[in-house]
Amino acid sequence: MSTKNVKATPAVEVNKTAYLMVKPELVVIDEKENPRQDYGNMEELMLSIIENGIRTPLNVYEKNGKYILKNGFRRMRAVQLAIKSGKTIERVPVLLEHTKLNDEERTLEHIINNDGKPLTMLEQSEVIRRLLNYGWKVTDVVKRTGKARGYIENLILLTKAPMKVQHFIQEGKISAHAVIQISQAVKGDAVELTKEVETAIQTAMESGKGKATPKHVATKEVKNQSYGKFYRWCEEICEIISTEENLLEDRAEILDTLLTSFENGQSAKDVAQRCFTRKADKPTPLTKNTGKTQEKTVLKAKK
Repeated sequence: MSTKNVKATPAVEVNKTAYLMVKPELVVIDEKENPRQDYGNMEELMLSIIENGIRTPLNVYEKNGKYILKNGFRRMRAVQLAIKSGKTIERVPVLLEHTKLNDEERTLEHIINNDGKPLTMLEQSEVIRRLLNYGWKVTDVVKRTGKARGYIENLILLTKAPMKVQHFIQEGKISAHAVIQISQAVKGDAVELTKEVETAIQTAMESGKGKATPKHVATKEVKNQSYGKFYRWCEEICEIISTEENLLEDRAEILDTLLTSFENGQSAKDVAQRCFTRKADKPTPLTKNTGKTQEKTVLKAKK
């Protein structure tokens, strides 16, 4: 792995162009604006940025001479990790907000303009919660995000889940979809929801699984639901990538990611190409001897 430094590029005046090369310390991360909780494999992204630089500019807006990050939280964190490890990154590319947006519009952009690692359902639910707190109606959210009303309502159910349950999702102990299914079955009862979630987690652990999914839920209403459309959608993805041995050992993780993409209305073809194939449209097999930091074909996010 090359350890060459990223070459410095003179900063461009803010009033001349929207594309700038700026010092990393001028990019500010406001955690109040950041909905991301799951950053994924940061070591892999950090190594890629050290070797190749940031290919997709960070999205920022200018405030008091600094650049507040709007989109690109994973890339910026990877830059910070690289600098902390002793690498020199003198400039990072940013795209300056062309049209002045208000807080509501910037919040909306977290969903409609996310171009890196897709936000999880829990992270998306936080964005929806903020929009609703601004006084938006569900119909407004549906119209502006372009997502199905049922999906938005499911995200709203997550916002109403007790913090203990939300932490279980964040820690990877249960899938967001399983929590949604339970919440629907118990009609939002917080006590019953927590109880059923804990039972599902225990059931998953007893069966040797680290993460509970709908199949681990004992609630009768959940067990009676059909997941036929989702699994047919997964089968279509498998058919697309079947020319190579692209089987993922951690199936629970990929199924959870696929489910999020499915609920978002993404096509099987788009997901197969984004997650499992290179830009040359040639499926790339996973190898077992590369280690976690180089599983480059798994959920590969844009840099």
